[in-house]
Amino acid sequence: MILKITLPLLLVAVSSSVLADGPYILGEVTHSNLSLEKGTFNNDLTAAGATGLTSREDGSGNQWRLQAGYKFNPYFAIEAGYIDLGQADYKASFAGGTAKGSEKAGGIDLAVLGMIPVMDKLSVFGKAGLVLAKVETRLNSGAPAATNIKDSSTEVRPLLGAGAAYNVWKNVDLRFDYDHVFDIGKSGKSGKMSDDMLSAGISYNF
Repeated sequence: MILKITLPLLLVAVSSSVLADGPYILGEVTHSNLSLEKGTFNNDLTAAGATGLTSREDGSGNQWRLQAGYKFNPYFAIEAGYIDLGQADYKASFAGGTAKGSEKAGGIDLAVLGMIPVMDKLSVFGKAGLVLAKVETRLNSGAPAATNIKDSSTEVRPLLGAGAAYNVWKNVDLRFDYDHVFDIGKSGKSGKMSDDMLSAGISYNF
């Protein structure tokens, strides 16, 4: 579904280059809140012999993103770059032992932005795109349920977001973003996680 939305918009962007306002770069600090589907980790430990299992997960942390974009007109832009999606940590305890695990992701994103100028210096926008993410999973525990899992995969996940840009000086804008990346990871292997990200940074328009 996301491809059906995104690809036509990309084609429109390419055909509309005569309306170009020009390129920009964007750097942001991002706070991620990852929601990990920890049942897969629990099942791995149970299969290894863990009993009386209790577990918890924490996916809150700060990361960064760097983007390059092109504004075709006051209403439409396209941007791509690298985005660190963060890491979710898993901890468990069971009869006679403990376990630690993690799932982290990051990769290249591509998004189209539909913008609405609401004031002389302020615009709001919505965006849709894709993330080509590398996902790394680890789970380690000692006896009596010894487990050592290390897995890496690459996948394409949809991204939706919204935000605002405020021009503070000449070619410099303050930028604020909210993004949601869906279903990172694989249920049968590492457990899926979703990522809610709040970002703030500066863009420079050439």
